[in-house]
Amino acid sequence: MASKARDGELVPLPWKGGVEKKLKMKNKYGVYQYLAMWQGLRGDDLQINTDSEVTLICTKFGMSVVFTDDVNKYGGP
Repeated sequence: MASKARDGELVPLPWKGGVEKKLKMKNKYGVYQYLAMWQGLRGDDLQINTDSEVTLICTKFGMSVVFTDDVNKYGGP
């Protein structure tokens, strides 16, 4: 899982933000907790600017995931 994350895949984790398959929607939304766990798997320093949304593209599926603290965007707590 760590090697997939290092390769840029947004692997499924316990938080919203992973990509298991390509979806029809243009953007998917995720939470900063996912982003922090994903950065840890990659061995990256925790660097999340919560003043703005962070967008990553999954290298496996090409899906764009926007990480936000706006609960209305990702569908709940």
